[in-house]
Formats: sequence, structure tokens, C-alpha cells
Amino acid sequence: MIRKFILPAVLMSALAAPAFASDYGSSGSVELNEENRAKINSMLTEQGYEVAKIKLDDGKYEAYARKDGERYEIYLDAGFKILKIERDD
Repeated sequence: MIRKFILPAVLMSALAAPAFASDYGSSGSVELNEENRAKINSMLTEQGYEVAKIKLDDGKYEAYARKDGERYEIYLDAGFKILKIERDD
């Protein structure tokens, strides 16, 4: 008798998980629009970077830029706080 209820419960949780994950991802405020691109570009330009490209990856902004002849990948959170700067060799 218990087996009859386990399978539907497992199926329901498996079907609900992707919906929850997509709702969570879409409810975040991370969006790559022209306004956000301009904010990131301005912020990095003020710090001496020459920004080549900005993209959104895994809920974080990624900026590809140059400074002093070196190439960098700069990772920012939704609030435009720099999380990590990597030199791109």
C-alpha cells in the first residue's frame, strides 16, 4: 500500500524542482540590459579599464577588459560589486 503513494510523491517532487529552480532564477534582479551595461562600463572605465564585452553568466556579470596592456575578466554581482578579477593570459 505504501508503494502506491511513493511513486506519485517522487514524480511530483521531480516535476516541481525544475519549476522552483526556474522561478528562483527569474526572480533575481540580475538582468543584462543597456542601463546595467552602462553602469558596469562607467564603473570600470573610472578604474582605468577599457571594457570590450559584458555578458551575464550564472547570475553574475562578466566583463572582459584591458588595463595597462593586460587583459582581464572581471566578475560582478547583481549590485555591481566586484567579486573577482582574473588576468586573462
